[in-house]
Amino acid sequence: MTSKLISRRTTLKALGTGTLAASAFSLGMPAILRAETTPIKLGFLSGLTGLETILGETQLNCFKLAVSEINKGGGIAGRKVDFVVEDDQTTTRGAIDKARKLVSGDKVDAIIGLIASLTHVAARSVTTPAKKLVIYTTYYEGNVCDRYFFSTGQIPNQQIVPSVDWLTANEGKSTYIIGSDYVWPRESATAIRAAMEAKGGKVVGEDFLPFGTQDFGPVFDRVRAAKPDFVWVMVAGNDLITCLKQYQSFGFKQQLFSNGLDELFSFFHPELTAGTISNQAYFMSVENEKNVAFKKAYGEMFGADKPINAIGEAAYNAVHLYKLAVEKAGSTQTEAVIDALDQVEFDAPQGKVNFAANNVMRSNSILARGNAKGHWEPIKNFGQIDPVVAGCTL
Repeated sequence: MTSKLISRRTTLKALGTGTLAASAFSLGMPAILRAETTPIKLGFLSGLTGLETILGETQLNCFKLAVSEINKGGGIAGRKVDFVVEDDQTTTRGAIDKARKLVSGDKVDAIIGLIASLTHVAARSVTTPAKKLVIYTTYYEGNVCDRYFFSTGQIPNQQIVPSVDWLTANEGKSTYIIGSDYVWPRESATAIRAAMEAKGGKVVGEDFLPFGTQDFGPVFDRVRAAKPDFVWVMVAGNDLITCLKQYQSFGFKQQLFSNGLDELFSFFHPELTAGTISNQAYFMSVENEKNVAFKKAYGEMFGADKPINAIGEAAYNAVHLYKLAVEKAGSTQTEAVIDALDQVEFDAPQGKVNFAANNVMRSNSILARGNAKGHWEPIKNFGQIDPVVAGCTL
């Protein structure tokens, strides 16, 4: 008993000075120190194979660029950012399985990415019950009101409504909609009809086609018969290239508009996108210092000849906004980060961005026309637009 008391007393005396004090202190608080130094783990989930491969690779590159910048700058509150990449293969099953792996197996702090609406719907069937934060980085049909779901892409009142305002004033009052047969085109068509009718216009026809469609001829025959003032295309991924080639072969004179066109199509197929019009939150032609630096950093990391699109830029923004929210909250705890996300602002390549109370980012809205060199020349920049999600009071 005495020897134990002496040993303890001696140890306590030693703790007062010298290296023993420091080492004993560190042994006494391992959990706290580990919490402060353990890397923050993000999950990147998107279509890296399948229909959306053309978009997923650039989205991942922009995500990696943001993480690299943050780590070079000292991390998030001094903690390094690690990440796990998963491919949902642009399928609902893939999105569910990989979301489950990231949440339960990898135990990531948040998930960023996703492209096709069918995949964000599927992923949310896992992440929302698990109360895991997802930041979706693609323009989409909107109408989601979910505490654990944020989006850095445009929704209809930021992308479709401004486009309709300009198109009905400059191209005419009627349009024909062609889209892939899934959530985004079908729900977006509802928004297009409402916006057209508000301007005294109308949708004269609609066609929604399965993924992998090779022959758009019957659709274009119906377009020719309907005689719209302009044609609105929402065909997804690689199918869009097939659609554009056949549209040209029919020799249509009507203006083609697509809120799915960007640099990932135009850089490789300028002959198909020259003269077309698109609306995105970001184009590489945006003129500001942040975008110059963004393009330079991307080129140095992935190649100066590689294009960047709005989905990629939205992924870049998502990582930086997450960083700012964690630092604002002083925690990676999901509820605290969610509460902080609408209190931070990021100077993005597209311009200033921040989240509204409905968890949608106040994106910019830029209408642009493709040129013969594969670039997009701005027609009108509508600026930052407040997102509207009817009935959403998060």
